[in-house]
Amino acid sequence: MSGPLNDFPDRAGVRQAIRSHDLTSFEFRDDSAEVLTFEGVASVVDTPYTVRDSLGEFTETIRAGAFNRTLRNAKADVALFINHDTRALPLATRAAGNLRLSADPNLRVVADLNPLRPSVQEARHAVADGQARQMSIGFRVPNDPAKDQWNADYTERVIHEINLHETSIVWQGASPTTSGGMRSFDELMESLVDLTLAEDDLRRAITALQLRLPADTPVEVTADLFAERDRADRERLERKIADRPPLAG
Repeated sequence: MSGPLNDFPDRAGVRQAIRSHDLTSFEFRDDSAEVLTFEGVASVVDTPYTVRDSLGEFTETIRAGAFNRTLRNAKADVALFINHDTRALPLATRAAGNLRLSADPNLRVVADLNPLRPSVQEARHAVADGQARQMSIGFRVPNDPAKDQWNADYTERVIHEINLHETSIVWQGASPTTSGGMRSFDELMESLVDLTLAEDDLRRAITALQLRLPADTPVEVTADLFAERDRADRERLERKIADRPPLAG
């Protein structure tokens, strides 16, 4: 889902997200002159944490076993990056055999890294210096109420299954306000193919792509229509936020 959320049920439509946890368990180990091994905990299960979006805050819990489908699928490639920079070359991947994932039940990462790569040394020293303090995951949640459960007022979410895309060594977590939005053109294309966007978001995405065409190309849907709807959505959201009581504490 792109843009601000308009009402609390919209939270259930955010399928793609990034979540981060403190890097309390990690190790870089020189196993040989040719391999540098990284081990870390990328996600902690059965532990509620707070997520912030444009409507405020909600509590989210990833249940034990949520990563099992990805881990059982040998063809599901997962990569290790720095700061979710998926446009850069990964440090390690499952497909290459130098990234191993397990759930005990927390998600654990073991990566065999090439110490000759500058990006590997950058990550190693950033962790050692305390500048990279967390690990983070990028994932998509299936559009299935049995696997993605919300309470009646959309303030509590329990995730039972995750399609894991990548793990990252990060300075700090990505802003929760934007964690459900599009982070790259590739992710937009993936959402279009998988039909995971809501109808309005799909129409806005199509309009944005059409506007990239030459000026004389016929465009059936005008950008003004959706710009006006976006303006009305923003005004409605601002009224909802203004009318809400302040958060406790």
